[in-house]
Amino acid sequence: METTVAAPTRTLVAPRDKKFTGMPTSGLFVLVGLPKSAKTTLIASAPNSYVLECEAGGADRVDGRIEDVADLQNFREAFKAAVETPEVKIIGVDTIDVVSEWWATEIAKSHGLEAITERRAGVDGFELWGEYGKRVEGFIAATKGCGKLVVVAAHCKDPKLDEKNNVIIPAGINVYGKAASLLASQADLIGYTYKKQVGAATEYFLTFRGGPLGIWGSRVEELNDKTIRLDRKNPWGSLTAVFDQPKPSTNGHKTETVDRKVVAAGRRK
Repeated sequence: METTVAAPTRTLVAPRDKKFTGMPTSGLFVLVGLPKSAKTTLIASAPNSYVLECEAGGADRVDGRIEDVADLQNFREAFKAAVETPEVKIIGVDTIDVVSEWWATEIAKSHGLEAITERRAGVDGFELWGEYGKRVEGFIAATKGCGKLVVVAAHCKDPKLDEKNNVIIPAGINVYGKAASLLASQADLIGYTYKKQVGAATEYFLTFRGGPLGIWGSRVEELNDKTIRLDRKNPWGSLTAVFDQPKPSTNGHKTETVDRKVVAAGRRK
């Protein structure tokens, strides 16, 4: 018995090359790290950047085009203005932790509560968290649709380990519940900043390696699995210098070779 195969209803596309390469000029870059790990300094050092500083006094010792925003309304207005200003190419949000709390407080007060975690008869807690989720989704849509690179700084949420030190929940973004996973899934890059003692000096680093404890990573091939030493005078230059390097040989020393070149390139800028 013959089986008749229906003709396809449409023609499928042919194979293509990558649409984008190089350092992203738009999209969402989440920058996670402990306090004082140079997150703000890194963002503010980017050319044509504008940083919305949401933590009072958090950037008083950082050079750059930085606006202190004191509340959610001020934040929304400043973000819109930065999007509409042509010379601004990179928008920094420092930090999403604070903006997250502002969202939660706004939602709580609209229901007559002091905090989103407060419970009261007649107020559906699931509804509150649903509203919070919509705030996060709206923010992600705004960052992805504005045509600029939005770099969102976040404090690091510690991983949860079991009694044998196995990871139950990896380290991640310090916002409520599922919002962290949503931000991570929609981010084009998730970098982790840290500092460590190297000889007599304190050096700063940015890594996209996930490692056993974290969720860092990148859709940008040139950055994925990289660890970059940040030049103190021009940390953003250390990041963008990755894209100026030839592809490393696969001789077993791939990352180490790239890192040394990135350091040198970043310091020459």
